[in-house]
Amino acid sequence: MSFIIKSSTERLESVAGISLAGEIARAIGLNTLIPGQPALNSCLRSMFGLLVQGRSSFEEIALFRYCALFRQAFNLFYVPAKETLRLYLERAAQSIGILDRVRQANIRLLKNVTPTPVTVTTVQSYIPVDIDVSIMDNSDSHKEGVSRSYMGTDGYAPIFAYLGAEGYMLDCELRPGSQHCQNGTPAFLGKMVSLLDTMTFTHSLLFRLDGGNDSWDTMRQLKGEQRFFYHQA
Repeated sequence: MSFIIKSSTERLESVAGISLAGEIARAIGLNTLIPGQPALNSCLRSMFGLLVQGRSSFEEIALFRYCALFRQAFNLFYVPAKETLRLYLERAAQSIGILDRVRQANIRLLKNVTPTPVTVTTVQSYIPVDIDVSIMDNSDSHKEGVSRSYMGTDGYAPIFAYLGAEGYMLDCELRPGSQHCQNGTPAFLGKMVSLLDTMTFTHSLLFRLDGGNDSWDTMRQLKGEQRFFYHQA
C-alpha cells in the first residue's frame, strides 16, 4: 500500500461545531447578557465556548488564544488571555442579577426543544424533572466552601435539575460539601418552578427527588394541577 502525502498552507480545525455553538450564544442573548459591558460579555461568551467543548477550566482558553475560528464563532474582537478571562469572570460573579440573566438565557434555549416524556403507567406519561445533589471530590484542595460530604470526601455538594428524558440542564446551584440536600432546596425549587411556568409542555411535569427532600416545604413549592411529586428513599 502506498500513500500520497501533500502539504498545505490551509489551517484545519477539529472543532468546527463551535460555529453552531456561537449562533446559539447569539440567539439566547449571550452577546448582550450584561448591558453596557461588551468586554465582560465577550469573556462570558469565551467561557461558554470552552464549556460546550467540555472544558471547565478558564486556563484552557490558552488553547484558543490565536484560533481564528473560535474568535469568529463567538463574535470576539480577540480571544482573551487566561488572566483576563479569570478577572472578568470574577467581575461577572459580582454583577447584580447575573445568575438570573444566565437562567433566562438557558430557558430561551430550552424553549426551542421538545422534552421527551417518560411512561409511568401503561396509560400515563409525564415530562420528568430530576433533581438531586452530586458530590464533587475536591480533597487536598483549599478552595472556598470545600467541606466534608456524606460520601466521606472533602468537596462540594451541588444540586442539579434536569428536564425531560434527554436530561437537559434546567438549573444548578453550587453548595458546600457538608450541606444537607434539603437545606436551601425549597428556595431552589421556587426559582426553578418560576422558570418552568414560562414554558409550555405537552404533558404534566413529574418531579423526581431524593428521599432526603421528602418534606412539606418541598411539596409546597411543587404543588399545582399539572405538577406531581415523587421521592425515592
